[in-house]
Amino acid sequence: MTHQATAAGSVTDPVCGMTIDSASAFGHAEYLGQTYYFCSAACQTRFNAEPARYAGDGTARADA
Repeated sequence: MTHQATAAGSVTDPVCGMTIDSASAFGHAEYLGQTYYFCSAACQTRFNAEPARYAGDGTARADA
């Protein structure tokens, strides 16, 4: 999975792993030159609190 846009704008929320469309994502954040998209306020808040934890390889963590 990747947090970057793929065909048709599909992206993966780095916190929960949900596949979403970047155009209709709840929100986004920039971290180390990359844009991350989120399905909800809760996921964006968790990412903003600990971006290094979730940015890694763009996949959601099992303990998230």
